Amino acid sequence: MDNALKERGVAPQNEQDWQRFLTSMLEQRNSALRGFYSAGFAYLNQTLNEAPCLAIDIETTGLDSQNDKIVSIGLVEFDCRRVYLNTAKHWLVNPGELSDSSIVVHGITHSDISSAPSINAVMPEVLSAMAGRLTVVHYRAMEREFFRTLSLAVWQVPWLFPVIDTFALEASCLSRKQNWFDRMRRKSLPSLRLPDARLRYNLPEYENHNAVIDAMATAELLQAQAQYWNLRERKVADLVL
Repeated sequence: MDNALKERGVAPQNEQDWQRFLTSMLEQRNSALRGFYSAGFAYLNQTLNEAPCLAIDIETTGLDSQNDKIVSIGLVEFDCRRVYLNTAKHWLVNPGELSDSSIVVHGITHSDISSAPSINAVMPEVLSAMAGRLTVVHYRAMEREFFRTLSLAVWQVPWLFPVIDTFALEASCLSRKQNWFDRMRRKSLPSLRLPDARLRYNLPEYENHNAVIDAMATAELLQAQAQYWNLRERKVADLVL
């Protein structure tokens, strides 16, 4: 992987680049980050049906990873067969300040975070939970970009990892399903928001903007996508971004 890309934190584009990036990151001074990379990306060589997965979601003070902060993190382990609810974890994080608009969206208030730990305090546990598992998110520009920006600020190195993005996967599958006439006239795809995507697979409606519930909802969405679009035997390296 090109050093300039690594320094800017640009995600690798293929399996070989991910492996080169992994090798370059194995000498990190931060023990938590080193432990994360030491677990490797072995799932890249597995089928989706075989891969151990972890769905993760964050709530933030806004959408700009350069200026906004993480308020909560939720995650849960799963695979193509089941969601392991006993592994679900949820952290409230004190970002210092909350915006009025973000409180309206996720309902987390100043009193909720007044005694919450800092993001730096919870990251070792998050890294440990994610290590060695295929990360699954709904819209990677949030989770991976906020984590990348955080790691550059705290550790001066990019924290990057392969992801399956159920938002991008849904867009890709729906695009391929379009007939030639709709593609020619560039007909818009239906909504790719997590609740709307779930409804297309007859998945139940859940509360929105709760990080751990959204993580579970994302896990169930990938299970449904894998079943409906016959992705279970696809190699993970062909699905990650």
